[in-house]
Amino acid sequence: MHYVIVDFVVRQNSGGILSILQDVNKFALEHTEDRFTFIVGTDGLITTSPNIKVILRPDLQRNYIKRIFFDFWRGAGVINSLKPDVVISLQNTAVLGVNAPEMLYVHQPLPFETNYKFSFFKSSERKMAFYQSLVGSVIKLNLRSFHKGAITVQTHWMLEEVQKYAKTPIFVTRPSIDKNDFKGQILGSKGSNFFFPSTAMVYKNHRNLVDAYEMLSDEVRREHHLIFTISRKEYGRLYGQVPDDSNIKFLGRIPRAKVIEILNHSILVFPSKIETLGLPLIEAMILQRQIVAANISPVTEVTSEYDSISYFDPDDVKSIYNSLLAGIRMNPSRRSFKETNDNGWQAFFSNVEALNHAK
Repeated sequence: MHYVIVDFVVRQNSGGILSILQDVNKFALEHTEDRFTFIVGTDGLITTSPNIKVILRPDLQRNYIKRIFFDFWRGAGVINSLKPDVVISLQNTAVLGVNAPEMLYVHQPLPFETNYKFSFFKSSERKMAFYQSLVGSVIKLNLRSFHKGAITVQTHWMLEEVQKYAKTPIFVTRPSIDKNDFKGQILGSKGSNFFFPSTAMVYKNHRNLVDAYEMLSDEVRREHHLIFTISRKEYGRLYGQVPDDSNIKFLGRIPRAKVIEILNHSILVFPSKIETLGLPLIEAMILQRQIVAANISPVTEVTSEYDSISYFDPDDVKSIYNSLLAGIRMNPSRRSFKETNDNGWQAFFSNVEALNHAK
């Protein structure tokens, strides 16, 4: 079977959406009996092999108007010329008009977020306001116009939102994580530092976490550092003044292997106000870590059966502070993480294959 995968939005530092593309690439490497053509906007993202071809389109990554024309009108001709059996779009919008059935992967929550409205008048929120309002309108129009195929989302919360606009079947499939990435890690040990792996987005809520952390005593902060995977410069751009507490560490971007290594000795803190899924939550559950997380629907859905977690109100600094203390006192989980058959890339591609058989 010939798969064409479209994802020219992802860059080297794209965080969770880069992980999605890499997981699909890994699936392609393991399935040499099939052919895979990746259309991407950044070079060096895809590991190639005899069954994997890469088409580089940086122009579609640089120019959003050009991307809209590709998704709604011009892209169909490009993709149809490749003669795919199935098309997979990993970038929240389908390429309309393709001859083959298409699986659309929707993972951007901002267009469907109603509890938090980003402002064009705040410099730190302008980019998010663009995604929420303008890009969000394009995504919703695309969903209404998409008729040939199916949609995949990561949570039931996203299912409820997307089905307000979509007319095609929707699958809820949580991405699986390769257990080989955790080989050599000691599971279930008590964490010391607080760790928040994330990209530099204002809705990730770093500032409220910092304010809560600085309420802890000097002794507690010396024993339990707060570690971010954004830089001091990024923090300053988002929130203004950068904290001068030496117990707060700004690592910047680090490889995923390093994220797992740090997480295995830490308490995961997850204060984000908006999420689709939150891959660090799954990683922390695999490692049986203590988790301190925002009480929002996507988070509680993913962690509902976990036994070592404290929830807080992400808008209430005192609530975050109390959960940080609870995280220190909390014992690690004693339950081995179990993935269900409804989750993972194998389930995703089983749904994709069903599209091909149904055409």
